[in-house]
Amino acid sequence: MSLEIASESFTAVRQLEKLDLSYNNIWSFPENLFCPLTNLVYLNVSSNRLQDVSDLGFRERAMHQALISEHEGPSPSTSTSPHTSCSLDIEVLDASVNQFVLMPENGFMALRRLKELHIHDNEISMVADKALSGLKQLQIIDLSNNKIVALPQDLFRDCRPVIKEIYLQNNSISVLSPSLFANLDQLLALDLSNNHLTSTWINENTFTGLIRMIDAYALNGLYVLSLLSIDNNHLEELHPEAFRNTSSLQDLNLNGNRLKKVPTALKNMRLLRTLDLGENQIMSLEEPGFVGLHNVYGLRLIGNKIENISKEVFTDLPSLQILNLARNKIKQIDMDAFETLSNLQAVRLDANQLKDIQGLFVNIPSLLWLNVSGNQIEWFDYAVIPVGLQWLDVHSNNIKELRNNYRLDKELRLQTLDASFNLMTKIFTYSIPSSIELLFLNDNQITQVEAQTFVGKTNLTRVDLYANQITSMDLNALRLTPVDPGRPLPEFYIGGNPFQCDCTMEWLQRINKLDHLRQHPRVMDLESIYCKLLYNRERTYIPLIEAESSQFLCTYKTHCFTLCHCCDFDACDCEMTCPSNCTCYHDQPWSANIVDCSGAGYAEIPNTIPMDATELYLDGNNFGGLTSHAFIGRKNLKILYANNSNIDALYNNTFSGLKRLTVLHLEKNNIKELLGFELSPLENLRELHLQDNKIHYIDNRTFMELRHLEVLRLEGNNIYSFAVWQFTMNPYLVEISLSRNPWSCDCQYMHKFRNWFKNNLGKVEASDKITCIFDNVTNAVGPLMSDFNSTICTSHVGGSSSIIENQVINDYLPLLLISLFVFVMSSALICGIFYWRRELRVWVYYHCGFRMCYKSTAFDDEADKDRLFDAYISYSVKDEAFVAQMLAPGLESTDPSFRLCLHYRDFNASAYVADTIIEAVESSKRTIIVLSKNFINNEWCRFEFKTALHEVLKERRRRLIIILLGDLPNRDMDPELRLCLKANTCIEWGDRQFWQKLRFAMPDLRKCQYHRSTVNIYASVSPVGAGRAPAPTPPPPPGKLPPLLADGLADRLGMPTSVHRDHHSHRMPPHAQLWA
Repeated sequence: MSLEIASESFTAVRQLEKLDLSYNNIWSFPENLFCPLTNLVYLNVSSNRLQDVSDLGFRERAMHQALISEHEGPSPSTSTSPHTSCSLDIEVLDASVNQFVLMPENGFMALRRLKELHIHDNEISMVADKALSGLKQLQIIDLSNNKIVALPQDLFRDCRPVIKEIYLQNNSISVLSPSLFANLDQLLALDLSNNHLTSTWINENTFTGLIRMIDAYALNGLYVLSLLSIDNNHLEELHPEAFRNTSSLQDLNLNGNRLKKVPTALKNMRLLRTLDLGENQIMSLEEPGFVGLHNVYGLRLIGNKIENISKEVFTDLPSLQILNLARNKIKQIDMDAFETLSNLQAVRLDANQLKDIQGLFVNIPSLLWLNVSGNQIEWFDYAVIPVGLQWLDVHSNNIKELRNNYRLDKELRLQTLDASFNLMTKIFTYSIPSSIELLFLNDNQITQVEAQTFVGKTNLTRVDLYANQITSMDLNALRLTPVDPGRPLPEFYIGGNPFQCDCTMEWLQRINKLDHLRQHPRVMDLESIYCKLLYNRERTYIPLIEAESSQFLCTYKTHCFTLCHCCDFDACDCEMTCPSNCTCYHDQPWSANIVDCSGAGYAEIPNTIPMDATELYLDGNNFGGLTSHAFIGRKNLKILYANNSNIDALYNNTFSGLKRLTVLHLEKNNIKELLGFELSPLENLRELHLQDNKIHYIDNRTFMELRHLEVLRLEGNNIYSFAVWQFTMNPYLVEISLSRNPWSCDCQYMHKFRNWFKNNLGKVEASDKITCIFDNVTNAVGPLMSDFNSTICTSHVGGSSSIIENQVINDYLPLLLISLFVFVMSSALICGIFYWRRELRVWVYYHCGFRMCYKSTAFDDEADKDRLFDAYISYSVKDEAFVAQMLAPGLESTDPSFRLCLHYRDFNASAYVADTIIEAVESSKRTIIVLSKNFINNEWCRFEFKTALHEVLKERRRRLIIILLGDLPNRDMDPELRLCLKANTCIEWGDRQFWQKLRFAMPDLRKCQYHRSTVNIYASVSPVGAGRAPAPTPPPPPGKLPPLLADGLADRLGMPTSVHRDHHSHRMPPHAQLWA
């Protein structure tokens, strides 16, 4: 569906000043469509399908024909043509993101007053000589992201006196005519980055005229040029006089080339403010150095091959404030290398090979930011940094302790400290400066945090202690100086530690309920913390918040309460002594007292079992018979395990005194009979396990006293004729198991059994496995209890047991076989559907067009209706070719097509990454992450990138699609990423159904493709407003400088940060472009 506009559509709105026709799928315009709009100043026709610049109607065809007539003579057609052109006063024209392939001559001649022309992101490969003819007021032109190979020499002839900004980045330009930029006296910004400017000839006939280097005249006459970007080309050298006539140049970007030394052409550029030489092949800064660059305050040398820094290197840079030396191979820095830089505020030395930083920065009082992460530093003391430092990153080193030998914690002004991914084992009070606000100590080997460590840190807002080796911690270790009620409590993250749920850790479960005291932080990941139970038969690890207070246990050998006065004597009931070969546990208030003597080799009940024991485990011993009064005095015992202990007899008073016992395990013993009164003292018993014994006789009075019995297990014994109908005397019985016993098929007995069985079928476990036998001697197997009827009973009375057996076989075998076959086939079908359920749903959607078993709320559909994009794609910049050439075309070229927002294609380069990601995700119906090693090692390690995704995706279930690109070992993923993979849709590139699965996971376009917004939230009317200011102002005074944490390819000077950061936790540094 495309928008078609009638030729008279704008006749009634002649006073219109701004017109936006973007995102309408327009193929062409009627002739003279815009002529009635005499007051039109701004026109936006971007993001359509226009293929010919002439379709815009600004080419002045009549004038073009007149010019032809002057040379060739009049023709009948031209002399009589009724066509006349209209002249418009449009000042801004945006024709970007269309399908133009060339810029013809006189294409915009009718727009005499045009000041800004945006025609980026098209398919333009050829620009005619007079493409800008008649545009004498043009100030800004953006031809970026096209396929231009060369530009005509006189392209800017008509606009030469007024042109101020030229953007030619991301093309294929390999030739620069010597006079292309000549006499552009007002030019302020020129961007030639990401082209094919190279010094390598392919052969003598390939790309004839390919330049070898930037020669002495290529930039001749650009006297007021203040910003020049020729980054990401293939330059190996610059002519020594290349910048001779660019005397006003303030910002120069030469990054991403093949320079092997600092160019001599930079010598004595006295007005230069920022210099970017990153991502080159520079190995030494010695010669020719930075002679005459006295006003440079920002120097970027990231990603080179520098190994040593001598003390004379920076002597010619007295104004330097920001120095980026990250990702080099620096092993040695002279002691006085930075001392001449009295204005230095920010230094990046991360990802090098430094082993020591002593004496390098302590004498630079102006230094505010320092990043030495990713090196090989083993020793650190706060004495090696200046007192005024505000931001310090030492993560991913080999530091074993944060030393403070001179006790400077009260004097330091450090606000942010990242010491994660080191080898620290203990944290002491003096390890943390008093001024700290953000502290990251995650992913170390910390086992101990000293009490009162965070007392006195009144500015504290966040502490990361997760992913360490902490098993136990005192409440005072997290104690704070009382926090003012007007301030939020500090946020602590302590998950991922192997906590033990012992009796000293119960406080952690309720720490977030101590807010009223204002002396403890708020643990933000409390719900994700697992702890190891010291003793539990069912589970070893349990979520902390699910643990009961009685499960927080500690071991003990002996214990005597304060009020006990007989502990010095042998026979003392209030003294608790753990039996030998046993382990005893207690909780904090001693309300739980567990004695574990499992498999301890006892032949009789130990005499020293504590009188206050609440749980007793005696399984796996060899007791034989349990004597009378074996447990006398253990009045608090609630759970008793005596299973698998070779017990062959119980006596009337064996369990005397156990009035509180609720669970009794006697299974897998050799008990043969119950004579009636063995269990009578257990008046509160709720569970009785007697399965897998050898019981053949049970007295009818055995269970009558167990009024609270709920569970009774008798399966796997030899019971023949017990009166099961007497279980009606146990009103709370809800579960009883009777299978694997030789019940009698006697008619009189079975009549009563059958009546009780039918009335209590819901209580009987494995009721379909209970059978009877006709003869207790021959053990002739009878029918299932559920199938027993009077006919079988009558035949048996007649004495023909063999006939009954044959009858059972003849009646039930065919039905059994058929039922078995149906069950197996049904199970296989259900399993197959369940196993291939996702493929089945994709197949149905692909062939039938509807989503099977798909739930979508009206609220979701209504919310999605107004979202600008169908999907936002997040990916690594190193995977941009895959996304741009494979993934995006596969979705944007379909019919109907999906509207995509690509991270590096559509984002404003100067926007704050975290805010842009949040806005993009909230404006998209789906979020696609292209997960690769590049993404994990780069974008996922940036805190603002990662946390921004977390913030906007944590409440959007079924909205995230993950595309797995390449081999991704599980060890390369952190726990948060693995959890994300489990909880969302994952599609592997290379899957034969990749596109079907991806389109199935995408939103349904049929409901919303006609109601899409026509506003591009990321587009900017003018590139000037998009952060292309030619001369950024220097940083504010140190007192106003905020802490920073950012590392984006778009924010090319932003401070890199550790992984796992909240995007709102840190603020950007000044001049972020130089810092990245």
